[in-house]
Amino acid sequence: MTSDNNPLTTVDISYLDDPKIAKELLDALVSQGFVFIDGHNFQASEVDKIFDISKQFFKLPLDYKRKFPFDSSNSGYIEFNRENLDPNAKKDFKEGLNFSGIDFTTGGPSGAIPDWFVEEQERYTFVKDMTLKLNKLALDLLLLLAKGLEIEGNDKEGGVPGAEWFTSRYKPTSKSGSTLRFLHYPAQTTNNNGDGEVRAGAHTDYGSMTLLFQKKNQEGLEIYSPVSRKWEKVPFVDSTKPGMAPPIIVNIGDLLSYWTAGLLKSTIHRVKFSNLQTEDRYSVVFFSHPSDETLLEPVPSKLLRDRTGRGVAKDTEYITALQHLEKKLANTYGY
Repeated sequence: MTSDNNPLTTVDISYLDDPKIAKELLDALVSQGFVFIDGHNFQASEVDKIFDISKQFFKLPLDYKRKFPFDSSNSGYIEFNRENLDPNAKKDFKEGLNFSGIDFTTGGPSGAIPDWFVEEQERYTFVKDMTLKLNKLALDLLLLLAKGLEIEGNDKEGGVPGAEWFTSRYKPTSKSGSTLRFLHYPAQTTNNNGDGEVRAGAHTDYGSMTLLFQKKNQEGLEIYSPVSRKWEKVPFVDSTKPGMAPPIIVNIGDLLSYWTAGLLKSTIHRVKFSNLQTEDRYSVVFFSHPSDETLLEPVPSKLLRDRTGRGVAKDTEYITALQHLEKKLANTYGY
């Protein structure tokens, strides 16, 4: 369902086996590329805690954070004005921290991370556990999408069932581009002629799908809606389930859009502050990618067979998930 001031559908996945849910999710991601997911397994206290850890980290001295610089492995601390998501605009005034090279049997990253996390075992264990839960939610959504797409498969003679066509390509011990990211956008404290500042330039995400936690009164996400063909604000939506976190924003990335011949939308979005936004904005994001070695070959779905001139369907040579990601990172960071 949507409302007049909310461009996104909310899909409740409390009952994953309900075929109606798979259809609702597919329809939302075909039309807008973004959706609110309710009925997830995240408690409000867990989300509050991960935001508190993020805030504590960003309050550490800059000299300390700089000891763990962001590098070509997509790991580490990202300084202000380091990213340029929209090459036609100024660099993004935000800072971030990436946990990449994740082993999804433990939730631990292989890339460099600040020792501040490891110094307190409970803190580090909590971050790893949240990473595993986010990955589990992403895989559950991929199972639903496979059902909605009616992917063909065979579980006889060692074949992969159609519903597992995507998830079988997300091997827990294989390297992937999957990343947990903390972001901090300082408040806008000067008048900007009645308009807000763009803090994350207009862009699409790189991977299969993105999962985003947001906090109340820290809105800023805007999508360039494929339906209305204009910028629309994404509001905060509160939880209707006692003790549970608010609905999670999920969107399709370039890789999954390419993989599905453009049927699933990788929608342009940005972060734009309202004028004189006096509260810092924090977000916690999980970017889900298939294993690096995954060959992005056509998805066996009758819904995609007539899309011969789009995405992977138009290619005669297929690339891997890693090759796809490397091209995207090179454009953003200038490697």
